Amino acid sequence: TAAAAAPAGWEFFALRGVPATPRPADPVGIPRIVSAADDPAATRKTLLAAGAEDLGNGLLRGPVGVEIDLVPAGGTPAASAGTAKADTEPTIVVIGSGSSGLCTAIAAAQNGARVHLIEKQSRIGGMLHIANGEFSGAGTRRQRERGIDDDPQRHFEDVLRLSHGKVNRELAWLSVSLQGELVDWLDELGFEFHPSTPNLVHGHEVYSVPRTYWGVNYGLSVLTTLERLLNPLIESGKVTLHLNTRVTKLVTTDGRVSGVQVRRADDTGEEWQIHGDAVVLATGGYDANPELRNQFLPEHCRSALIGCLDHATGDGHVMARELGAAVSRDGIFLPVMGLIPDPNRPGFAVDYREAFLEMAPAYRTPYEIWVNKRGERFVAEDTTSPEHRERALMAQPDVTMHVVFDQAAVDNAPVPLIRNNTGDWTKERFAEACRTSPWVTRAGTLEELATKLGVDPAKLVATVERYNAAVEAGSDPDFGRTTLPSRIATAPFYAVTTIAASILSRDGLRVNTEMEVLTEAGQPIPGLYAVGEVLGNNVFAGDNYVGGMSVTPAMTLGRRLGARLAAALGTGGVQG
Repeated sequence: TAAAAAPAGWEFFALRGVPATPRPADPVGIPRIVSAADDPAATRKTLLAAGAEDLGNGLLRGPVGVEIDLVPAGGTPAASAGTAKADTEPTIVVIGSGSSGLCTAIAAAQNGARVHLIEKQSRIGGMLHIANGEFSGAGTRRQRERGIDDDPQRHFEDVLRLSHGKVNRELAWLSVSLQGELVDWLDELGFEFHPSTPNLVHGHEVYSVPRTYWGVNYGLSVLTTLERLLNPLIESGKVTLHLNTRVTKLVTTDGRVSGVQVRRADDTGEEWQIHGDAVVLATGGYDANPELRNQFLPEHCRSALIGCLDHATGDGHVMARELGAAVSRDGIFLPVMGLIPDPNRPGFAVDYREAFLEMAPAYRTPYEIWVNKRGERFVAEDTTSPEHRERALMAQPDVTMHVVFDQAAVDNAPVPLIRNNTGDWTKERFAEACRTSPWVTRAGTLEELATKLGVDPAKLVATVERYNAAVEAGSDPDFGRTTLPSRIATAPFYAVTTIAASILSRDGLRVNTEMEVLTEAGQPIPGLYAVGEVLGNNVFAGDNYVGGMSVTPAMTLGRRLGARLAAALGTGGVQG
């Protein structure tokens, strides 16, 4: 169709015609979010009256605004200082190039803005380089093709159930109501879906119907798709990409955020300012900054491993707080289980692209027992509730456990305990790791194993003997474990220590539904916006993990923010 020939993204949010399927009614108590998809005629009339260009086929382009103090594509900081240009596009500064920053920058540029995309790393993508990249959406073409009956209302009800109702309902609904459209948009862009999707994901509590998707290359599939949109925008000068550039300060003019102070991450340490009509914090989380992370974690969880990439240091949180931004302090933490302490980097986990322990019985029958630092079991290792086992680990000393097994488990378990997403952990590789890896503690007797682990030998021996009796009886009187494949009795004996881990930030900046950063008094900080993990995952998942409710809100709300900022700034509509 003619509409399909338009640049990707034009038809989204306030720039689209009547959708193929009607949007669902908002749940009771959720304010209505108005866009062209709700009332195309009214929105079209409003935008045309404001000077928008009619592209035909129901598509509109926001009117042109004014750009000030920009760094031109290929230009230098010195050449751009103090520049003012009339009759050009509005300028938006986006800090961070993960999923939220990329989507914001792309949508803004496609809808008429000039964008400065600033990234402190040497490459774009953020956590997409290691993330599973799972996203969720209801009422999608892929669901309909597979006979799955679903809609955003049902999706939202699942989000409320899984999060125990502790999400920000306005923001969660805003994202969920757009997530099906996002999945279809990725489909149109040629995203390489894993053929098994949509599916249920058992690493955390599951949805009522399959509505989670991922790519053949996990997070990299998302990055590849977004790069295909970004590169032409860079080539055309609509987006200026600043790599190896760290934002050190938010610049304000007359009480409004008007730009950023930046510094080269190379030996020159060159500093300059980039100005814009709006600044978007898409800076990700803080989990790689233990000092900052521990301000938000419950005290007994502060020994949790860091499982994210090193760049997630909370830069956006720090800079926004310097301007009086409100930050949530929900006191919520739920660990990721199965990450292995990195012997070469104390406090950090082994990169889970390389290895992790498979904790979910949906993917692997456990042949092991889990014991705490006292040598005691604390949960049924085959519990089907991820949340139950996560909360059980949270209650253990130093949120630490040892996975104890014997040579019979190494020889007989069909699926090895250690795995990764590439599937290259074979039984043979696992057996070799048990003999040689620093991740695995090994001993000829249980008493010796306990001593090496720092556990009371008598307690560990008693725990194993009681478990072995349960195997022989076919019943676990302590925790109700039902899969009891074999006794732990064949030397040598092994243990892999694993500690609860934090991968994404639970707390974050307070924003309204326009993604404006708020003060403690609930007032917007003029010119400052935030999207993505910098908001904290509690906004979209409450006190749990909810499938796809990290990457997907980053993309949906990033696209929405970029498009709306471009349109509003082009009409002079964003004044703070």
